[in-house]
Amino acid sequence: MGNKFREKVVEEGLAPEVQEPDVVEASTASVSDAPQAESRSSRGGKVARGVGKVLGGDLLADKLVLRQIPLLILCLIFLLLIVGNRYRVESLSREKIAVQERINDLREHRIQMQKQYQKSVKISQIAEDLSQSGVGITSGPPYEIEK
Repeated sequence: MGNKFREKVVEEGLAPEVQEPDVVEASTASVSDAPQAESRSSRGGKVARGVGKVLGGDLLADKLVLRQIPLLILCLIFLLLIVGNRYRVESLSREKIAVQERINDLREHRIQMQKQYQKSVKISQIAEDLSQSGVGITSGPPYEIEK
């Protein structure tokens, strides 16, 4: 690879016979920097022309761009489908979370109701067993039986 200018000079036989190494490096450095400076300035002009084409509308009149319009429309449709599906999925996800919270609340309520039912069944079962054995349940406060 190396320096193309130096290789070209050597191939053509135009290379100086005797040069000091410092002089050769300095001359090649200044020659190699010149094209880079030109390319930098031409890039600025290309960018300005590109922006001018976009703002002026010339880019849309280009045949290459006109041939790609159906593809751009298809990409736009796909983009809208993706955005719509994402919105739908997020709303379904929120709804799923709300339903799961409601299910958890109902489970807790069912457990509480089941405990109350078991407690009332236990009391009524005890009362039924006592009434069968002939012992009644008092409605007043308890009292001592004297002998």
